[in-house]
Amino acid sequence: MEKIYYTQLSNFPNSESAVLYLLKRDFNISTATIYRGDNGKPFLDIPLFFSISHTKTHLFIAFSLQNIGIDAEQKNREIDYTTIMQKKFHPSERKEIVCKEDFLRHWIVKESAIKWLGGSIAKDFSRLLYANGVLQYGEIEVPAKLTRLEIENHFVCVCSERDFSKAEIIRI
Repeated sequence: MEKIYYTQLSNFPNSESAVLYLLKRDFNISTATIYRGDNGKPFLDIPLFFSISHTKTHLFIAFSLQNIGIDAEQKNREIDYTTIMQKKFHPSERKEIVCKEDFLRHWIVKESAIKWLGGSIAKDFSRLLYANGVLQYGEIEVPAKLTRLEIENHFVCVCSERDFSKAEIIRI
């Protein structure tokens, strides 16, 4: 049941309208309500999970029967990654980041995990460590699957209990 939808950001007035549209169109659910947790993580009043990511041009929405987090970044995003890397990343992560693409791939892993955990970037980003393909929160390995994809000039990462490599990817 894992699905990832993507579209031009301009196709919907906001991300919640896109979620409600997809619930009605593809899941035959017209009465769902979107709520927000303490850290702003959106959730539904039905047993279906979703996560949203925006880039400058695109909107990505993942749906699953289990908790999920998604993040995406444009491959060609202009960013001074070295300054951010020095402030926000552990030395073992910095060893693996030798170019902007490496930085973006590490960033989306950590941000998708924060969304999965229901945390916040301000509180949790530096507590997460992603090195040697292992994701840790403090000293504890995070028991989640990380699925990294490339969709329309974007790096995308889904953090979930399930492997999302066989998820249906749908352009809307």
